[in-house]
Amino acid sequence: MSEKTDKSMGDSDDNLEVEEACLDAILADLHDTETLLSTSSPKSRVSSPLKIVISRSALDLKLQLLKESLMEDPLDCSVEALTVPRTWEMRQTLSDEKWETARPHLLDLMLSAEKPLLELCDHCNMEQAVIRCRDCLPKQRFCSKCDVFHHQSCVLHNRDSLVEGFYTAIPPTCYALRNDDGTHTLSEQARLLPVVRPSNICSCDAADITVCTGRDITLVTMNGRYDLSLPTGTCRSCLKSWTPGLKDLQASGYWPGNVVFHTLYAIDVFKTFEELKVTAPGLSRQAFVKMLEQRSRTFGRAGSVSGDGLQRSFLEWTYCRHEKDKLLHKKHFSCPACAEDVAAISLDGNRKMYRFSRTKGLGENAFFEGAFFAKDKDVADFVQLIRNRVQPESGKGVCGKSQWTAARETAKKSGSKVDEEGVEVAVCRHGILFKALNMFRGEIFAYPLFLQKELAMAYKIQFICTDIMCKYYPYLQKVCKSFPELLPLLQNRPFLSVMHAKGHSGKCEVQWGGRNQEGAARTDMITIHAQGWNERKKKNLHKYLSQRYVKTLKRTEDVAEEIETLKSDLELNDEDILQWVKDVNEWAAATPTNITPQDAPGLQRLMESLALSIQQKKQEKYRQNDSSKARHRIRSKIQKEKNKLNEVIGFYNMLVQEEEAVPAIDIILAAECPLWPWDKESDIPLKKKKQVFDKLNLLHRLREEDGLLLKEMQQHWQSLCRYSRQLKEDITRHTPEAGDGMRCILKAELHTIKRHMTEVQSVYKTIVVMGNVLHEEEMEEEEEVSFEGAMDSDTSSDDEI
Repeated sequence: MSEKTDKSMGDSDDNLEVEEACLDAILADLHDTETLLSTSSPKSRVSSPLKIVISRSALDLKLQLLKESLMEDPLDCSVEALTVPRTWEMRQTLSDEKWETARPHLLDLMLSAEKPLLELCDHCNMEQAVIRCRDCLPKQRFCSKCDVFHHQSCVLHNRDSLVEGFYTAIPPTCYALRNDDGTHTLSEQARLLPVVRPSNICSCDAADITVCTGRDITLVTMNGRYDLSLPTGTCRSCLKSWTPGLKDLQASGYWPGNVVFHTLYAIDVFKTFEELKVTAPGLSRQAFVKMLEQRSRTFGRAGSVSGDGLQRSFLEWTYCRHEKDKLLHKKHFSCPACAEDVAAISLDGNRKMYRFSRTKGLGENAFFEGAFFAKDKDVADFVQLIRNRVQPESGKGVCGKSQWTAARETAKKSGSKVDEEGVEVAVCRHGILFKALNMFRGEIFAYPLFLQKELAMAYKIQFICTDIMCKYYPYLQKVCKSFPELLPLLQNRPFLSVMHAKGHSGKCEVQWGGRNQEGAARTDMITIHAQGWNERKKKNLHKYLSQRYVKTLKRTEDVAEEIETLKSDLELNDEDILQWVKDVNEWAAATPTNITPQDAPGLQRLMESLALSIQQKKQEKYRQNDSSKARHRIRSKIQKEKNKLNEVIGFYNMLVQEEEAVPAIDIILAAECPLWPWDKESDIPLKKKKQVFDKLNLLHRLREEDGLLLKEMQQHWQSLCRYSRQLKEDITRHTPEAGDGMRCILKAELHTIKRHMTEVQSVYKTIVVMGNVLHEEEMEEEEEVSFEGAMDSDTSSDDEI
């Protein structure tokens, strides 16, 4: 109880810190924008993009009014004839009024639609219709004879009976029997499962074959459950018989619920279930089964659907499909844009307590063990090996004022009742999942180390990212001293994401921040979710890369203009800017980790950091927070930092002379850019240097991003070309049994990939306008297209600052 409570409190604190870190990052960007607007000249403010947009909108409105006036009848001067521009609010109001007016009429139509129409059969036009089929539009009315004749082969249609004088849903085994007096009663008869049948079962005449009902079978489709019978064919001459087997059922689009297939599932059920689970992971299996059962009752069919049977059959189907994808050389957990040269891998954990030890049915082996999730035994052995050679340090990691539960080297298991505590996942910069593992001891450093080791053997990784890099990288260096075989991992350059960097200390943000780095059912069901996620990401990868490329180019131009504006306003040259960058880096490097009340330089750095943080939070308290709860959280944080700053000022003033003392906290915070006593020689506040430092590093990263996106687009296109060539080579191969079917699958996949390549090529040609990036070629040749020329021309200009 206490351990779980402590964990919850720790996680709550971490969530609070992360939220504040995210807030700080957003507020910093807004503050930079405000500074730019306030320091720009009057001429530049008049021609700002905002003014241009407003002016363009007004011009479009006038143009629209002119077009409408030209379309009017000059003889009709009534008020109704005048076209008035309608806002969104006006359109919604008019729409509500129209719906309100039409609502009574719609209700009358709904009620009248339930009245049976006593008309003749749409097929024989002789007898009165007693059956309505919802799937046989437009001729949906049937007499008893036509219904039996037509629906003996269309048993999955949803039918309603008019025998009782109103519409009643009936199952496929029910039909209307005509009595001698002309009335009808409902009766039962067996209906055969729709399945592919062979043209001949023996050498005798096909007319000698009779089809009768076999054993009962249950079919589950998206419309629910059907109780049918298997067909059995018998030759009257030679008495040879035939019943459908698994091959016939699969050819008909069914999947067995068990080996003896007493229950069948339509493949459409599995595809729909998978799509729902991928797009809405919160949907439970029980809810999906309840929906199928409700569909059955809606259409007059009774019977339940087994949730466990559906789950097991679905997993068997996904496993076979996974094996088929391997034959097609599909790589679900790799990124075509990254290829083998991965720019960055992010490692992060998601903790959640699971209590599975008391549940049943968890002893079976996972279908996809090792495909996405690393084997638990391999991870446990690696963690134990590290602990045997490297003495772990207990306790959580602290950076600045934030405490990170993930920043620790060791942790105990939460208890015997808890099987696992969440997952650790590795993902590339395009959001494609690479590898994961189950956590059993919280977010200890050994888990991301295992993933980094596994991925480093398969890919060339430039950057590695975690939310606690300032603690993880020293741990990695310590481990590499005891494990020389892990030394290559130090070549993966570390960095913090922008969001997480804001949650760390100012020194940590400068040293590890990404913008400041050069060149920058559990296992089975989650694996299926990961595959679906990656498939969607890969399908839209060309759109993502193209849109990001356009936005990055625009952002690069904007930041370059902002830097030129700062240089002009502050009367700086390139040497001054480089010196400011050097000063900020030295400030971060000179900040000690452990500061004591007698450490004057450390107290100086701490006061600077706290003052910057307080001013930033005060400026953005109302700009990004319309919630009183969020503002209260920021006020609490500001007050804590004020108390800390006031305490640090007191310690510092006790160590220095009166003329070197720091003024009161109110005076410090009232200044827009505080000038500390030790900065009087330079007359340049640290805050102003930090602004220039951030802008310059952002410009470097954006220019690197331009070249990197061009490289990734090239790698994406080349991966599609390689895959299409691989498919063409495989089509020429032949295997003894499944050769013909496999060739058809390969041809279908090749056709799909060709269509996708046509779309990708069109988008890249449209977006990348510098040079002939994609060469003109015939799609049948599948030639690799080189981006070398465009990349060289772009990167050569981007490298100049």
